[in-house]
Amino acid sequence: MVAVRDPSMIARLAIALLAVLAPAAAEAACTVASVAAATPGGSLPQTAARLRAHQPLKILAIGSSSTAGFGGGGAGFANQLGPLIKSRAPQSAIEVVISGVPAETASGAAGRLQAEIAAHRPHLVVWQLGTNDANFGVSPESFRATVASGLAAIRGAGADAVLVDPQFSRWAEGSGATAIKARIIAEEGARRGVPVARRFAAMQRLAATNRPAFDGLISWDGLHLSPAGHACMAEQIAGTILRTARR
Repeated sequence: MVAVRDPSMIARLAIALLAVLAPAAAEAACTVASVAAATPGGSLPQTAARLRAHQPLKILAIGSSSTAGFGGGGAGFANQLGPLIKSRAPQSAIEVVISGVPAETASGAAGRLQAEIAAHRPHLVVWQLGTNDANFGVSPESFRATVASGLAAIRGAGADAVLVDPQFSRWAEGSGATAIKARIIAEEGARRGVPVARRFAAMQRLAATNRPAFDGLISWDGLHLSPAGHACMAEQIAGTILRTARR
């Protein structure tokens, strides 16, 4: 089950536009081995307990354009998470609440976290962040403080968390800002025992070793994911959740 929260007119217009311009997501498939390597540490105690007991699992996916499904042709990575997890944990009901706002920075999502958690009471929060902070010049110090406060809010509500760092894109090739945000996310996740799906490093390696495959994961604008990119991202994040929960 997927419940979509659409907090802005911009999000509706953006997704509608990309649904027209992008190929159908039903035709997308992950054709590369990995676009996100999970950090080795971290735990998901609530998620693990619910899956072991075959209880329902509610996930809140919060973030910016990737979470909103921009470039996914109507089926972004968050839309695909529920079916992917369900296929590997068939005895649990999986619900994903999607709350993505295109062009939002991490502080915007962090500002919405408490209200979203109170409204939906998720067991797990998947927080995609960092790309817009890099593009908009948010300072490393401010970004680190936002990540820390957001994780504190999630943990304070009794929910598990998975962080998803920025995608490596053609926009990121000429600047080190996105790499800095990815490093901060990895550091804060490790400090707090939170798993991190590391898109940036995996996609950067792919760009260096198999450029055609990398280009197939990026949309026409050089920044956002294509339908295939969303499919790969969904597979990697679902795998990160299940592997961590089953440790």
